[in-house]
Amino acid sequence: MKKRNGLEIGGALILAFAFSLIFYICNTPLGPVIGSDSAMYLTMGTALAHGYAPYTEIFDHKGPLLFLVEWLPQALSGGYSMTAVFVQEAIVLFLGLLVLRAIAKELGVNVWAVQLLYLCLTGFISSGGNLNEEYANLPALFALYLALKAFGRKEKTDRLFLPAVGMGACAMAALLLRANNVLPQAALVLVLALSLMVKKDWKRLGTCAGGYVLGLVACVLPVVLWLASEGALYESFYGSILHNFMYTEAGGGSRVQMLLHSAYGYRAMLMAALSCLGAYALYKTRHTTALSTAMVAAAAAGGLSAFLSHKFYNHYLMIGAPTAALGAAAILTLPKSVDAKKRLGAAATAVCACVLVVSGVKMNSMRLEKGANLPQFTADAQSLMEQVPEAERDSFMAYRVEPKWYVAAKALPSMRFYFLQEILAQVDPAVMDEIVETFETNPPHYLVIFYNRPYEPPYDPRVQEIFDTQYEFVDAAGQYQLLRLRQ
Repeated sequence: MKKRNGLEIGGALILAFAFSLIFYICNTPLGPVIGSDSAMYLTMGTALAHGYAPYTEIFDHKGPLLFLVEWLPQALSGGYSMTAVFVQEAIVLFLGLLVLRAIAKELGVNVWAVQLLYLCLTGFISSGGNLNEEYANLPALFALYLALKAFGRKEKTDRLFLPAVGMGACAMAALLLRANNVLPQAALVLVLALSLMVKKDWKRLGTCAGGYVLGLVACVLPVVLWLASEGALYESFYGSILHNFMYTEAGGGSRVQMLLHSAYGYRAMLMAALSCLGAYALYKTRHTTALSTAMVAAAAAGGLSAFLSHKFYNHYLMIGAPTAALGAAAILTLPKSVDAKKRLGAAATAVCACVLVVSGVKMNSMRLEKGANLPQFTADAQSLMEQVPEAERDSFMAYRVEPKWYVAAKALPSMRFYFLQEILAQVDPAVMDEIVETFETNPPHYLVIFYNRPYEPPYDPRVQEIFDTQYEFVDAAGQYQLLRLRQ
């Protein structure tokens, strides 16, 4: 038994790092491509490690826990370390695979099949890695495991307080990474609570409610104290809740069109189908009406979170992967004989392994293609940054350029809205008002903007006038130009 456990844990570690090398292409040691969102988070984490305050000095509309997640590898490495982020990602994935192992053990199914299927579901939709959904899946998986232990057995248990504490902490962690991520867990818990109310099982409901609230508070309190110490409580609420949900309405893609006529929609339906079939399997094999219904609700909430925004980025689909993985594990319990279960598990393992190999080859080709121009891009960015005097680098901005420019140049912004300024302002004009006011009262001494390149939306007219009248040309490299504030 000890040898088997060691083999499974060691295998999960190898699998996590191998998967991360191939699929987390934004930070892989094989040659990163510096993806857009990952680049924003690298800049955010480096800024925090250099003393910036969250939201008030470096802005994003994600949750405050993501700021801390991105701060940690940069604080340990000194800043702009993609290798440190890669190690963090691989460790988080390893922990997730261990939770999947525990789920498989609880259900008595093939561990490798469950782990590999989860990796198949998340491989291509991980969008290169280092994203909030990727990190949120760890607490989501753990919450599902706790729900399975507490509500997924034929025999009723009264030991619900600690599982409820854990589920509360997991829900808050997902919420603090990005508000959208908590929807599947919220739906799961709501249905489980309603089932106890219907049964008038007030004692167990009270135990669960007390534990759940304690978990919520235990997770959120340190974050609130940190934000308060940084003077960023309101701005964190504005960014992670108000601006986040305003941003979901930006863009004009049709939700129905994407659901019925795109690979995005088909993947969402696949995850929902696995979740619902798994719920049926749990009902048939364990007679767990409450948990089965809760899984269906969680699948629906995962689908809702994927279509909450009009932007339909693939990584939004990752929110539904934990429930789909639990569903797939439950499906493996349907064969009645032990031998049939083993054969189904072995077949699922083989199929998933083949899918991962094929997907990995495609992903590696994508990495090589996307990274082909990165050396020249980096050289151009650094050649412009070298012309900014060291003493004035705390008064520098790269305005409306790709977020990876900061990473390539190893620069930090002097304004908190440091990326996609007009795009962020589309959902809240107050953002642009603040940017214009900053340019008027405390303008950056040096500025990098696009050079001879079309882009949408165009600069705000007030910003364009400032660029034309208050800045002078210094140099150009690639598709970017360096400007200096006129004396």
